[in-house]
Amino acid sequence: MRKLVTLAVALTLGTASAAAFAEGNAFVNANAGYSDYNINNNSLSSVGVTGIDTHLRKRDPAGALRVGYRWNSVVDYGVEVGYGYLGQARIQVSADPYAARLTQKNRGFLLGGNLNYNITENWYVSARAGWFRGRNTYTLTAYAPEGTYSGRGTTTNTGEYFGIGGGYNFSKNFSLGLAYDTYHTPGSALRTSESFVDGLEMRGTRVGMYSIQGEYRF
Repeated sequence: MRKLVTLAVALTLGTASAAAFAEGNAFVNANAGYSDYNINNNSLSSVGVTGIDTHLRKRDPAGALRVGYRWNSVVDYGVEVGYGYLGQARIQVSADPYAARLTQKNRGFLLGGNLNYNITENWYVSARAGWFRGRNTYTLTAYAPEGTYSGRGTTTNTGEYFGIGGGYNFSKNFSLGLAYDTYHTPGSALRTSESFVDGLEMRGTRVGMYSIQGEYRF
């Protein structure tokens, strides 16, 4: 009897799950744009570096790719997994005859949920949020009369991401719009083979991404 009850429950849940998936769409969502790192030249003065020429580049090409499933409702809701490539930021400093360049790259995996609301048959707004497993890679190159030094290290931690967007449904299967997302990687210890900086606690990183967003539903 117990086995029959268990089987009945399993069949009921399986049927319900199949019905739920029949009322939605799988999707592939892609973003292409540029990143904007939340850093500025004042970052140098915070570590005691002043009185030198600096050049900061905190914007870089960026993108993301997500796949998932969304259920239809008054406000459609779904789950997503994906990968975000957030480009890099670069600070160059110089005080003749010395110079240095520090770059930071950020990328990682995404897991979260999303909402989509069709204002009309064609126009929509959307939102998403979830976890971001970010990997930051730091590269330092220093130039001096006596030679060149370079070092590299990484930090990996789990933070959050969220975003909003809006656009136009060209058909029931394809839409195109604009989006803004922000990604946060908490600070963590630097991992590197350079013993004098290995284990150094790095500040958390927040990166915004402005992009064109395309989605195909099937």
